[in-house]
Amino acid sequence: MSDIKIVSNKELSLLSQQDCVRFALFCAEQVRDSWKGIPECFVAIETTERWLEGKATEEECWKAANAATTAAVRAARATYAANAAYAAYAAYAVAYAASAASSAAYDAVYAANAAYGNPHLIEAQWEYYEELLYFDDIAEKLLLGGVV
Repeated sequence: MSDIKIVSNKELSLLSQQDCVRFALFCAEQVRDSWKGIPECFVAIETTERWLEGKATEEECWKAANAATTAAVRAARATYAANAAYAAYAAYAVAYAASAASSAAYDAVYAANAAYGNPHLIEAQWEYYEELLYFDDIAEKLLLGGVV
């Protein structure tokens, strides 16, 4: 992997719980190809998206996260593919983040980077992190006609 530093748990702790979850979703989507064949991962992602909209409970997210974990273990055993396990774990971490905030979001970051180890993914994560962190400032400048 590149020497580019990944977004840390300390940095994620500066975000709201909802923004941590959004960031975890972003990371899981980066490695979608590795979990697209695991239905439980789709359910974990969809449940988390519904949670962000206020249409799913934390309990539903926990159930989806646990199902994704079981699927990740099965996928890893069946294929001996570390990438599938890491990517499925990213989907687990996304759903878990709806209940546990930044530490679980960091797990999604780690899983996405472990699955692909691509510096471009990490750079995109930093860009998205900064958008979430500075959203209010960016929106204010745009609304007031300032230069971003």
